[in-house]
Order: sequence, then C-alpha cells, then structure tokens
Amino acid sequence: MIRPEVRELFWRHHELLLGVGFVALGAWGIIYGDLLLKAVGAVLALFGGVVAWTSWRRTRITTATQDGPGVVEVDERQITYFTPSGGGAVSINDLARVTIITSDQGPYADDVHWLFEENGGTKLLIPNSAEGAAQLFDALSPLKGVDFEAAIRAMEATENDSFVIWAKEPARLH
Repeated sequence: MIRPEVRELFWRHHELLLGVGFVALGAWGIIYGDLLLKAVGAVLALFGGVVAWTSWRRTRITTATQDGPGVVEVDERQITYFTPSGGGAVSINDLARVTIITSDQGPYADDVHWLFEENGGTKLLIPNSAEGAAQLFDALSPLKGVDFEAAIRAMEATENDSFVIWAKEPARLH
C-alpha cells in the first residue's frame, strides 16, 4: 500500500514525528485544559521537545542509506566494526579521541568516516554508511563534552577536512 521510499522516510524520522506529536498534544493541553491538564501538557510538550531535538540531531549525523562496507555493533561499551578486509574493536572507556574525517568525494563515494583512537594507540576507522553506524551517535552520548554540533558540521562538509568531536581531558597532577 505505502511506497517503500515513503515508508523508509517515515521510519527514518519516526522519533522526530513522535516528538512533534507530543509537543502538539502538550500544546493542546496547555491551550484548552484546566490547571491540571495545563501542567500535564507542559510536561508532554517539554518531553516531546527533547525527543524531537535529540532525534533531529541524530538524523543529521547519520546517513539515510546504510549500504556501505561492513557492520557496526555497539555492545557493553565496546564499538566493533566487522568487515571482510579487517575491522576491529575499541572500548568506549579507553577512547582518547573521536574524529570525523570528510572528503570531497561525496555524494558518489563514502566521504565521511569516524576515527576512534584509544589510549594505547589502537585506531578504528568506520565509514558512516556502514550498516549500524547510526548506533555511534548513541554510543558517544554518555561521554562528557561530545561536540555534536561539530559532528553535524562534518556531515555537511564538502571538502577534505577533519573534525575532532571529542577528546579525553588530560590528566591533572594537582
């Protein structure tokens, strides 16, 4: 019944649509309700706004198609990238830096890659179009100081560049 492209579009933005729905329901409660319904409406609107904002940021960072090489898996604070030519794994607890590398090859080639660097020197390069790469946004969310605005700028970049979106704070001696 529904065209596959439309279904994919709705599925890609379902959290955003859900958040907007909560905002609309909350606004209706604020406008037409009594005191209790106004309070519930305010909470719903606030919740919907947070869901919509988070979803919007995630959508701008991840690609629509996940048909690139390899598969990404995030489990127990570990990021694993499986690919026929190698792959690897890094621990989120041992990360030293996360960088997004862009090139001027897009949209005809995979032009956005995530580079994860551990304290011991291990590096893992993951194309943003790999299956499961959308999980990387959520995996990095608990890290203090992640610059998601820099990640969004990186996804919109059309030149060869690199964007450090998170780096571990240096240890202080005092």
